[in-house]
Amino acid sequence: MKNKNILKNLVLGAVLMSAVLDASPSPANPVNHKNGWGLGLMLGSPTGISAKYWLGGSNAVDFAVGGGPGLRFHADHLWGLDQLMKDTSEMTLDMYLGAGGVVGFIRTYHTGYYRREFEDDEMGFVGARMPFGIDCRLRKTPLEFGLELAPEILMTPYFVSPWLEGYVFVRFLFEEPRGR
Repeated sequence: MKNKNILKNLVLGAVLMSAVLDASPSPANPVNHKNGWGLGLMLGSPTGISAKYWLGGSNAVDFAVGGGPGLRFHADHLWGLDQLMKDTSEMTLDMYLGAGGVVGFIRTYHTGYYRREFEDDEMGFVGARMPFGIDCRLRKTPLEFGLELAPEILMTPYFVSPWLEGYVFVRFLFEEPRGR
């Protein structure tokens, strides 16, 4: 029952995010950030530690380790699609899309329709993911926060299954040191 409520909330969040994006009458502005990185937490599915490195311009990579399902690690390449605010003097609001992979270990796999307990210790899985999100970077405070949804395909030796992740994140930002 709890997983169904989480899924309903994630779907509702995606619908609201889509409605906000469709309501914007302004033309798309490019995403453009300096090199730098951030470190913080993600809460939801999965819950864990998240890091992001901006490659400059609209590209970034992110890495995370956390739980849900099982112990897992993911890494993605992210492309900034649109800067949603005209005035970015106080903060930026970026929409992004990415592609990446996930590896991990699970003891129990469970969706609303399917549950499987593994008799051995843990079973490894690999998968592909496609994250979509919105992040907000504050200009006067070194913080970034946002929402990410990521459909995944998880594969084990016994099954292949779709999975939907959704979480909020907050990261402390560190600027890349400049040359002398």
